[in-house]
Amino acid sequence: MKRLVFFFLSFFLLLSPARAQEVGSTDSSSLKTDGIWQKERLDEEISTLKASYQSQLENYLYQDKLYRIAYDQHQELQTLSSIEDLTQKAKSLGIYRDEVLISYLNLLRLNLIATEGIELSLKNESLAKLETTLDYIGIHQENLKNINDRDQVVASLMTFTTDQKNLNNLANEVLVLLSVGNLQVIYDKSVVLKGEIDLYLEQKGTSTLPSIDRASYETNRSLDSAKLKLDTFWTDVIEHRTSNWYLAKFYDQLPKTLNPIYVNLSQSISYLSELLSI
Repeated sequence: MKRLVFFFLSFFLLLSPARAQEVGSTDSSSLKTDGIWQKERLDEEISTLKASYQSQLENYLYQDKLYRIAYDQHQELQTLSSIEDLTQKAKSLGIYRDEVLISYLNLLRLNLIATEGIELSLKNESLAKLETTLDYIGIHQENLKNINDRDQVVASLMTFTTDQKNLNNLANEVLVLLSVGNLQVIYDKSVVLKGEIDLYLEQKGTSTLPSIDRASYETNRSLDSAKLKLDTFWTDVIEHRTSNWYLAKFYDQLPKTLNPIYVNLSQSISYLSELLSI
């Protein structure tokens, strides 16, 4: 039972994909060990990149402040010197913006890779979009660093705005996948835990006790309800994957989409806890 309790405690760490291991063959254990190592490496990369992103964001906000000051000065002075200063400030702001976006999109990419509960074809599609966008921004940043002419700077910044008009949609799409994917992971681990508890109680000969039977029934009912909602979501998204940013449109409705699933999973956890305490 101690093993089950340990498994249950680790269950609450599932904001990120869990690292609980199942019993298997030697080859399977080796694969799982490799998987854990890769997950730990991803976690380390995410942590390092998150710190860099925070620092870059602070630098960007400072550059934005300098740009606004230069803009106000140019509005007042209207001189060649002031417009040149404004051009350079706009260039610097664009470079720092690209840097922040590269880190942010890489954070989304790493979290997408690390989250196990996402339907694979949707994950791969979003990863491909992220990588294409990251390549574009990287090239844009390098080009911007190498130009100083005012017209070229303005053209570069305007082109970026036009080309990346769906950048927000891409970010929202990934955030939706991460949110639902994490709930899918919790569901998957709950099913595994329920199976372990059932096996333990059956071996102990207490699975038919009224209190255990009730808690087991309610756990199954809430898990079945969560599964139905999750399956419906994935099926709906896959069917409409060719629609214009269909998945991204869920972002503003995330509470409406996630809350019913969250309630079912919370109920499951409550009943699983009850089973463990009997």
